[in-house]
Amino acid sequence: MIIRIYESGKLDLETVGDMLWQADAQANFHPDARWINSSSFGTAHKGRIYREFLVRWIGREAIIMWLTSNQILFEVVSFDILQEEEEAIEGTLSGRDFTQQLTHMN
Repeated sequence: MIIRIYESGKLDLETVGDMLWQADAQANFHPDARWINSSSFGTAHKGRIYREFLVRWIGREAIIMWLTSNQILFEVVSFDILQEEEEAIEGTLSGRDFTQQLTHMN
């Protein structure tokens, strides 16, 4: 998922981004459980600066709730699963043998 945040009020993008990274680190102690994969700065078509975050699927709701509750101006650019997540899903499915008989236990 790709989310862009824009400057609003007196909060600059670097401060908001750092606060978001810290919220992620506080909520998720293990690095593999983090919501944010990476971030970068960019410029929109009218010269408006934004900060873009690549968010893992597991953190989509938490990130949107954090941005909304802190009244940060943001835009969801894409709801797609990140490339790293797709590779992980394919890796787990390709390692399974689907020809064996399944045994269900109650």
